[in-house]
Amino acid sequence: MDTPSSNRCRASRTSCVQPSSTPQSRDSELATPRNPPSLPSPTERLLVAVFPTILIFGAIFSLVSPHTRNAEFDYVTQSHSQTSPPSYFAHKGNVFNRYFVKQGWAWTTGAFLLFALTHPSLRAGSKRAQALARFALVTLWWILVTQWCFGPALIDRGFRLTGGACQALEELVEGDREAAKLEFFTAVTCKAAGGRWAGGHDISGHVFLLALGSGFLMQELGWAVARWAGRGREERAVVMDDGAVKGAGVESAAAFGEGRERGGDKIGFGGKVILAVVGLDLWMLLMTAIYFHTWFEKFTGLAAAILGLYGVYIVPRLVPALVKSAFSKARANGDLLYFQTYVTVLAPASIPFQLRFSPALASKPTAPLPVPNAPKKVFDPFDNPAKELLVAEIQPSHNLVLNKFAIVPEHFILATKDFREQTHLLEESDLAATYACISAYHESVPAGELGSEVGEGELFAFFNSGEFSGASQPHRHIQLLPVSRMREGLEGEEWDVLAKRLVGEVKDLPFTVFAAHIEPGIEGWELREKYLGLYRRACVAVAEWLGREEIAHGAETQTSGEARIRYNLAMTRHALIVCPRLAEGGPVWEGGEVVGKVSLNGTVLAGTALVKNLAEWDSLRHDPDGLLQVLKVIGVPKRYEEKVIEETRADGVLKSSI
Repeated sequence: MDTPSSNRCRASRTSCVQPSSTPQSRDSELATPRNPPSLPSPTERLLVAVFPTILIFGAIFSLVSPHTRNAEFDYVTQSHSQTSPPSYFAHKGNVFNRYFVKQGWAWTTGAFLLFALTHPSLRAGSKRAQALARFALVTLWWILVTQWCFGPALIDRGFRLTGGACQALEELVEGDREAAKLEFFTAVTCKAAGGRWAGGHDISGHVFLLALGSGFLMQELGWAVARWAGRGREERAVVMDDGAVKGAGVESAAAFGEGRERGGDKIGFGGKVILAVVGLDLWMLLMTAIYFHTWFEKFTGLAAAILGLYGVYIVPRLVPALVKSAFSKARANGDLLYFQTYVTVLAPASIPFQLRFSPALASKPTAPLPVPNAPKKVFDPFDNPAKELLVAEIQPSHNLVLNKFAIVPEHFILATKDFREQTHLLEESDLAATYACISAYHESVPAGELGSEVGEGELFAFFNSGEFSGASQPHRHIQLLPVSRMREGLEGEEWDVLAKRLVGEVKDLPFTVFAAHIEPGIEGWELREKYLGLYRRACVAVAEWLGREEIAHGAETQTSGEARIRYNLAMTRHALIVCPRLAEGGPVWEGGEVVGKVSLNGTVLAGTALVKNLAEWDSLRHDPDGLLQVLKVIGVPKRYEEKVIEETRADGVLKSSI
């Protein structure tokens, strides 16, 4: 095999295998052009176009209709005379305005909740939770714009910034009028005091409410029902972690077109209520366009609504690109160190195992020697992380941070905002946030384009807890690796994430793991129950192997605090794995001499190992059995199988020796 100094290795950016660009170029030529992820899909553009079309039609109608054009118009209130309005809908007291528009968000809320709680396309807990989260974000935007924004709402702030004020009653004396202008900061308080909100540009609250509400409802109804009924194709697109633009398949526990197979009503009663509310929204938007407000006020109201919808529905499609963008920027600026690696695939016990070699890793910066008698302050990279490495905040409890010393490109970390011990049991929020990241990557690729060949849409998450596990920081953090980046340089090599194979199969490798199958839509509390079940079984395994009953005693009821064992955890979209650890690694032998040591962290559950010097690299490539010998000492040996009860499948938890 070639050495790292060979031309073949130098030609490859990250491996000893020369990457081939031909297949990639051919795929690019044949690929169907996708909608830019930063723009609405074609269907969404049609939806958005409905709103300005209605406003333009209403403006034209108000000009060409003699009855409307000749009606008296009050430019202060931006409405027609209420004593002789040109239409029933031009009167502010009409029943639709009083009981529908004025209570518009209540109607939007009711229609959405009825649909979300009853439609079968949202029966999976995660899909319903995601829909409710989007509703919460849209509602927050409605509150900020129309109700309250750390004081006056954005509408009122905009009005005052453009010269508007509360004009008090005519009987106020001149000296009091200025005081009145300063006293009232919102339209509601001004009108309640008998004044007039006049002088500035007032964003149309009616247009904002009607466009935001109908746009939100159509987004929630449209995509869910289209998938359920198996209509059309996925138009939305996202930026993948490797920079590719892919279709955004909406993850669902129900298969595409399942509703079509079942028959019956595809929209449902809740969907019909949404259609009725949207219909009234659009009708009242037309009435507003004809009879109320200036064109500037109407279009600024529409712009505010579209801005909110863009933030909720379009921006999240770019989330996988955040890691790539942050990594590229941080690497270019020298804020992180990327250690390029050579990579090959070994097959100890006939299981493909990825071996990486990073010559530069030996020169990785180390902490300075402590100064005698100096006050000790432990550096915590996850406490107020550097902005150059911060990818995003996951409210309320976690940050996404780039790994400062990356072996795999775009390696990022999910760390708690507040300090939590790495050696304590994981909490529900830790597991839920991790699975949310895994789901976000998967959801950025449609089902037809997912595949193990390139690992697109996959994340491998791992957690190191305690001595021997590979843990290096006391602040709790879970690490995540894009599988597509782990595959780089392995064209033609047979390798896949090991953890994906551990549920339901027994592998002939010499350490024991505990695996649970998980399904999309799993709730955070369910994840934690499975995790605790795996952890408790691992405690029993360690206790029985070491003959130390105190390790297992009390584990069955433990839900928090210091873990009783050292272990690695791995998570993929369908698997949760716990591997108890008894050693960090083992020696590498060559010609009867020890030439190095391999230390393994949670990536061992991905089927990967890392060496730091050429002697280790050459020895293990020439004799893959050397890696097998290392694997024999890191955990509870395979012989443990003879000492434990038969595997239990009732709760979805499986004991496997791999």
